[in-house]
Amino acid sequence: MEIKQPEDFFLSQAHAFCLFMLNNQEVADVHGHDFDELVIVRGGSGFHIINDQVELVYAGDFFFVSANDTHYYESTNNLSLINLLFHKDRHFSFIHNIDVLLDVVRESIRPPSREFLSLTESELDKIVLLTDGVTARRDDPFDAIYFSTTEAVILEIISLLCRCIARKGERNRSIENSGQKIINYVRQNYAKNINWSNLCDECGMAKRTMFRFFKQITGTTPEKFQQICCLLKAQELLRTTDWPIRDVALFCGYVNASRLTDVYKKRFSRTPTQERHLSFSIAES
Repeated sequence: MEIKQPEDFFLSQAHAFCLFMLNNQEVADVHGHDFDELVIVRGGSGFHIINDQVELVYAGDFFFVSANDTHYYESTNNLSLINLLFHKDRHFSFIHNIDVLLDVVRESIRPPSREFLSLTESELDKIVLLTDGVTARRDDPFDAIYFSTTEAVILEIISLLCRCIARKGERNRSIENSGQKIINYVRQNYAKNINWSNLCDECGMAKRTMFRFFKQITGTTPEKFQQICCLLKAQELLRTTDWPIRDVALFCGYVNASRLTDVYKKRFSRTPTQERHLSFSIAES
């Protein structure tokens, strides 16, 4: 497994942070890194697998990857990310106690029990502009003016995320747009028989518009996307629990273990039993 090193990302020995955008994040092999990473989803969608736990990520979502985590991306579609990296052994020049805010973000969005918290479109647009401003200064002298300006931007971005976290519960869901409502419904009900017409009515979106939305965001149809959700959740449970395969199948919406085995092998070129044996072999090595 690759461990990404700070010298490949941080601009100088004085930098405690690195901020950049990554467009069209493709499927990536499992890896770790010797720094902490705060990721904000700018656009597109995909599945983020962290420590074998799967999360669907979509525009406005954000998540934290600690230096001791392993993660990768699966089934991405035009996934655009804003990456904010933090060096473990360096301190900011002008910001003090930033770890207090980072702990708020880290603890509030830790899987698997995290709430689905999403930035509003205006908040996300603001973060994109702030990121562009920092990126534009990459060739500036790394002096006091540079660090005071860029660190102020970092603080503003993290403060925005903390304000989003403060909108937990009904207040946060009340400001979701139609797309966010549909995505969050699938996140919570992927293993159920979803009535797409009723869901469109509840979210205020025409069915034809919903199909276009899914094609644009996920690259596939709602039904196929739901199946991907179910299979990746099954993969998570096979890797992280000792549940019998029939229980994994039922939990993920399949009528029996045989049905799960059929679709699982088509997707991953191995059976659920082989997946479990492979995971145990890796854990023991």
